[in-house]
Amino acid sequence: MAKSTKKIRPPSSSGSVSFERLAHFMICLSIVLFALYAGSSFFIPIAFGLFFSLMLKPVCHQFECNLSSRIISVVLTLITAGMVVFGVLVFFINQIREILTEADDIFAGLQETVYEWAEYGGHRFGLSGRDVEQYIDEAITSVSDRPLGILSTGLSTSGVLLANFSLVMIYTFFFLLYRTPIKNFLLGQLQRENQEEGLQTLTEVQQVAKNYLGGMGLVMLILGTLNSIGLFAIGIDYYLIWGFLAAILGVIPYIGTAIGGLLPFIFAIATTETIWQPLAVIVLYITVQFIEGNFITPKVLGNSVKINALAAIISVLIGSIFWGIAGVILAIPLLAMVRIILTHIEPLRPVALLLSDDLYKESGKFLKEFNEPRYRLSNIFSGRSSLSLLPRRRTTTKPPKRVGHADPQVVADPESD
Repeated sequence: MAKSTKKIRPPSSSGSVSFERLAHFMICLSIVLFALYAGSSFFIPIAFGLFFSLMLKPVCHQFECNLSSRIISVVLTLITAGMVVFGVLVFFINQIREILTEADDIFAGLQETVYEWAEYGGHRFGLSGRDVEQYIDEAITSVSDRPLGILSTGLSTSGVLLANFSLVMIYTFFFLLYRTPIKNFLLGQLQRENQEEGLQTLTEVQQVAKNYLGGMGLVMLILGTLNSIGLFAIGIDYYLIWGFLAAILGVIPYIGTAIGGLLPFIFAIATTETIWQPLAVIVLYITVQFIEGNFITPKVLGNSVKINALAAIISVLIGSIFWGIAGVILAIPLLAMVRIILTHIEPLRPVALLLSDDLYKESGKFLKEFNEPRYRLSNIFSGRSSLSLLPRRRTTTKPPKRVGHADPQVVADPESD
């Protein structure tokens, strides 16, 4: 009889990476990124609908406490939110319409003021009046077109959202209506021993989104009030529109603040006859932004985001590439939600710390607590580690509650949805 030979595979090293797994991951990641980019018109309304539903959930819960029907509660919630949004839009449209009626006078005043400043400086450097005028015409066109161009691009991109506003409201309605079965579906995809930890993860994600959106609304209200009071004291016309426009643009990190301060500065140059008022506008916005960054935002938002500056800048840039202004607005809260999920997955906890604002203070963890094989990313692609939720540490011997099917705890308490 012929002896059967059995092939013996050489043992793989502990840190070896399976290129097949890595290739599969890269292919799946490329497909997901391409789908998000190509299907932006489809995913953006869904993303905003999800965030609006998380923001409006406390309001809906208040209606549900007094009404027996969830459908009626959701409808009343959307009507209340719609009235607030409609009132804000009417205010801004009326104010902007008044400014546009004076656009020619504003531009003429801007040109005249800059001519005076430039001629005064040009004579000191030996430039002729014609050279100064030519240079000023080019500079005014460039300076006025640049912020207005960025603003018009943002408004046109946001127009996609406004055009699909009804679709966003439909998504928001169904997310609020079906939030319990959606959450139970997500928990049902986990192993039974991980469902309690999954419930905790979803609760934290919901809390982050709700706190961020609600906190940003309060921050914009405070900033708009401070900006408007300061512009009124300086003597700038239309102080309400400039003050609250800067506050709303502040939702766009880094860029929005600069544009929000540049527009009233240009308006002050065009409509005032003194040099101290435009300079006072700059001082006002720098002061308000300093107060906002060091006192208002940390007190209002607290630890709801916990994203370091580097991760925030990169996420904003990536969001702008994929979804434009909508991506810039959603980048930071989405990254904050991703960070929460990563903290509950053991091999990815170092990545969560890499995104956290505690990165500098807790940098020693990478070579101490996380300096073990189970925390290395190479183990994920070598098949030695799984992306499962961390098991919850229990202080009692009672068996865990099952959430897999129709868990009474999840369904009965509307606030936990």
